[in-house]
Amino acid sequence: MNFLEHLFFGNVDPQARAVKPGSRADKLRIYITDHLPEIENALHDEQRGLLNKILDAQGELDTITELDSFIVGFRLGAAFTYDTFVNTDTPYRGLTEKL
Repeated sequence: MNFLEHLFFGNVDPQARAVKPGSRADKLRIYITDHLPEIENALHDEQRGLLNKILDAQGELDTITELDSFIVGFRLGAAFTYDTFVNTDTPYRGLTEKL
């Protein structure tokens, strides 16, 4: 099956990535997971609700940022491909034509 077939059948998920055990991202994830219950238990109901709203907003912001980064990266890759395989402009074109 080629890439386009995988894309068509929904087998391509660019954001599905595993976190390497022991990496900085893994340590941060563990830190948050371990300490969030402590913070939630120390807060009153109203404060806990506010914290949950902030965490939800952060998750939504993360999604927007990840989508933007994906689009920018895809456009850069497309521009790179275009310049590499389609664009025939060269900085010294005028010099080589005179030779």
